[in-house]
Amino acid sequence: MPHIIANYSANLTSLDQQKLLKQVNTALSETALFSANDIKSRIFKDEVFLIGLGETQEAYIHLKLYLLSGRTEQQKKTLGDSLLAILEQKTYMKAEIGSPIQLCVEVIDMPREHYFKATA
Repeated sequence: MPHIIANYSANLTSLDQQKLLKQVNTALSETALFSANDIKSRIFKDEVFLIGLGETQEAYIHLKLYLLSGRTEQQKKTLGDSLLAILEQKTYMKAEIGSPIQLCVEVIDMPREHYFKATA
């Protein structure tokens, strides 16, 4: 734990998936709230999407950070702010795009008693 699921719109053709995940994992590791090997992240390109009524050429990146319950509100805010700052820097983009990008981070509590894990 934690788990990161990133979704982004397919019109972000210059997004470097591996670089974004590395930046996210590094930021989470640097908080000292998690062991680096416990951070699991994955990314999905949304081929079919619609922003509003499709009248503009916007794009999006949406990060979901799943945490086991028990973190303080301040810890969750700090984590969300840190991840949003990474998205805002856009260093994971290989080239600029001419459209606005909606950047979102969602911090989600998972009940500790409902999370099961084994290493085989």
